[in-house]
Amino acid sequence: MIITALVFLIILSILVLVHEFGHFVVGKFFGVGVEEFAMGLPFSKPIFSKKLRSGMKLSLYPLLFGGFVKLLGEENEQNRPNNQIKGKFFYKVGVWPRIFVVVAGVSMNLLLAVAAFYLFLTLSGFKVLVPRLSDYQFSSPNGSVVVITNVETSSPAEKVGLKTGDVISGFASLPKFQKYVIANSGKEISLEVADMNFNNKKTVKVIPRKDPPKGQGALGVGIAEAVVLDYSTDQDKAMSGLSYTKDMFVYNLNVVSQLVVQSRKEKNIAPLSENVSGPFGIAEAVSQILKLGGWEAVVSLVNLLGILSLSLAFMNILPFPALDGGRLAFLLVEAFTGKKIPGKIENLINQGGMILLLLLIVLISFNDVVKIVVK
Repeated sequence: MIITALVFLIILSILVLVHEFGHFVVGKFFGVGVEEFAMGLPFSKPIFSKKLRSGMKLSLYPLLFGGFVKLLGEENEQNRPNNQIKGKFFYKVGVWPRIFVVVAGVSMNLLLAVAAFYLFLTLSGFKVLVPRLSDYQFSSPNGSVVVITNVETSSPAEKVGLKTGDVISGFASLPKFQKYVIANSGKEISLEVADMNFNNKKTVKVIPRKDPPKGQGALGVGIAEAVVLDYSTDQDKAMSGLSYTKDMFVYNLNVVSQLVVQSRKEKNIAPLSENVSGPFGIAEAVSQILKLGGWEAVVSLVNLLGILSLSLAFMNILPFPALDGGRLAFLLVEAFTGKKIPGKIENLINQGGMILLLLLIVLISFNDVVKIVVK
């Protein structure tokens, strides 16, 4: 439990600090002063705070579910003197520099995702398995495999040593594998098998049953289709971080879109809510990964870091108040109309958005806890 919490906080800290560092470094590039760089949300007094020569404070708050950079004059348009903090007021610099500052956080999360995915692919030998949850066509070099999801007791599969998680290659789709097995019932067939990391490759000879027990197939296994992304050439490897990031972004967006359509069709939020996670759901995912142990856990955590960083970038750029995308929307209005939305109105809208976001986090977290308890 303690190790899970520690690893979760390390991952969260990396995501937040990289994001906020983007705002910080681009703001400093345009000469904007920085009042505070903090880890955690400021709903209480900081447990640590140190003021630097520039006047900026480095702070750590107890609620470690976020972080922020407070730029000078970011929320206050009163041109008041400030002798303690060096730099320009944020609202006094041009609109396009402000746009660059706002999108810098999302850009840093995208860069972190690319770097994490490239490291993940390197550690995985540039060959990884992705479950097929939608009909998305991957742009990365790919092929289809069959994955064993469970093995029945005393079945032909169990007798020849097939296990849950084994990968069967050589079949373009799940229906083709099923058709092949049924067509060869009662005959010995050969299957090319490896584990989920594509190690321990072997050829297994097995005889599918002609009359299996009710509820079981000819081999006595549960199966699912997966996609193998295989970056085999030097060019594929060099571009793998970018292509994998693009594939993961579009693929997950495709899966979420299908869940939304399913929820609307069934008039039931369950299909979507069961597949959306907040802080507790992420912590549970970390816990399950740590149970893998050893090198496999390390590789999976690197992949999780990339997925979370990509998700954070996507969520943050949405045009919703209090998010970077919401702030960007205000700035784009100013850039193309020449009229700035009054600071008081913008602050009120962002405060309302923050309240809604916090309520949404509470609801998602409650749903996470229910799923964990029921499980």
